[in-house]
Amino acid sequence: MSCRATSYPKLCLKSLARRASKIKGNPELLANAALSTTFFAAQTTSRLLKDASRIHSLKPNEVAAMVDCIADLSDSVQKLQMSTKVMDGGTKNNDVVRVDGSDDVIQVQINDIQMWVNMALEEEENCMIALANMNVKGRVKKGIRKRIVKVAHLTSNALDLVKSFALAHNK
Repeated sequence: MSCRATSYPKLCLKSLARRASKIKGNPELLANAALSTTFFAAQTTSRLLKDASRIHSLKPNEVAAMVDCIADLSDSVQKLQMSTKVMDGGTKNNDVVRVDGSDDVIQVQINDIQMWVNMALEEEENCMIALANMNVKGRVKKGIRKRIVKVAHLTSNALDLVKSFALAHNK
């Protein structure tokens, strides 16, 4: 396994440790595992945010920022899901189909995956901006921000590993 190519190697190792015996240094399996792990973390964080937005003590501006952040994270989850399905060799999903075939087709798919993961990262950054503008004090804001930062770091690592897979595939 090679997490050295990522922006957050310690997080990469920790998040993929359970899958190390199956990955065995294979760049495609590594990228696939990173995408799946990131998708699950983003989905879980999105649900947590939805639950947190229902806290009755939140002020209207706090709720508005949470709603913006939830929308951003939902978009991120969708992009990660598309990436994961293509990487997994999944079937039709909103006209996304993995076609096993020529190197050109596979390269287009890898480019699509990179684009979607990059867009997911941008959505997560937008969520953090919305939270930064939220005048929430205390543990709620800190806890939410900590989880979103972790998802963004996982997404960044997944993007790095997809890029590594693309380089290995082009050799």
